[in-house]
Amino acid sequence: MENAEKIMTQKVITCSPNDTFSQIQQLMVDNGIGRVVVVDENRPVGIITQKDIINFLVADKSLRGLEDITAEESMSTRLITATRNTSISLVARTMIDKGISSVLIVDDGYRLEGIVTKADIIKWYGAFHFELAFKVKEFMTTKIVTVRPSQSVFLVASLMSKHKISRILVVASLENKLVGIITEADMTVTSRLLKPAKVLEDEKPLVVKGAIAPPGSAHLLTAGDIMTSELVTVDKNANLTEAAQLMAKHKFSGLPVVEKEELVGIITKSDIIRGVARQK
Repeated sequence: MENAEKIMTQKVITCSPNDTFSQIQQLMVDNGIGRVVVVDENRPVGIITQKDIINFLVADKSLRGLEDITAEESMSTRLITATRNTSISLVARTMIDKGISSVLIVDDGYRLEGIVTKADIIKWYGAFHFELAFKVKEFMTTKIVTVRPSQSVFLVASLMSKHKISRILVVASLENKLVGIITEADMTVTSRLLKPAKVLEDEKPLVVKGAIAPPGSAHLLTAGDIMTSELVTVDKNANLTEAAQLMAKHKFSGLPVVEKEELVGIITKSDIIRGVARQK
């Protein structure tokens, strides 16, 4: 089994504790990432994720905007680190044991050298040919949280926070047909909407999925307005490596699982990481 140095990302996107949600959100969008490491003189002091931003905005009762809230208010300081020589399987087990999505790679002086994310492991796993190939059905989750296209975007945020999940499937009311998916990335791009009082106060137009809407319409936005309808699915009997390849190719963190075109579950990065942790 290869070591963390083989797959770690060396160019880590960082911010300072005083950087604002607005700045951090822009970093995430510009770099296509879901987390930013908070550093002080190149030593990690925290990490802030899309989920941290969403959860904070859902709970915050103030009228502050994204430009008024700083990283240190919501960042996690429970940092898990490893070295370049830590095996990939051990990094995967650590992620599962600690319930985290990334491990920071530091040197002997606790200076930041890199980061290993679930995406890094997924990409490596999808390119690797293991003698023992697990099946998607062995690791998929069958308990699925869904919404209908007509339900509020605020309900979506609330369900993500309540169930501690990163994606919600959107189904049509008839025959429970899968029509879309909403991820944390979608919610991060539209995070201004989670502060409707501030949106109304600023009186700035809203831009959602390329469409412009007046600020007074914030409360009318639905799951159908922000969902991604171009879906990529995987069969429950496919090899787990195939799911990993699809996630790496499309930069997805989860895939709906189907059997004869019927929705039967969802497979996420975390599920595949469990497979990697079991790999010898």
